[in-house]
Amino acid sequence: MDFLGLRTLSVIEESEKLIKEYKGVDLEFDKDMKDPKVYKLWADGKTVRNIPV
Repeated sequence: MDFLGLRTLSVIEESEKLIKEYKGVDLEFDKDMKDPKVYKLWADGKTVRNIPV
C-alpha cells in the first residue's frame, strides 16, 4: 500500500517531464489551485482535455 501517495507523485513528476520534452509545455501542477473556479474543476474530476498528440 502506498500510504503517502509517493507512487502517484512520481507518476505526476514523470508525466510533467515527458510533456515538457515531447510537447514543449512547461506545467505547474498546482499553480492555479488558489482560483476557486479551477479548484472546482479539479474537485469535480473534470481534468481531461483533448490534446492532439
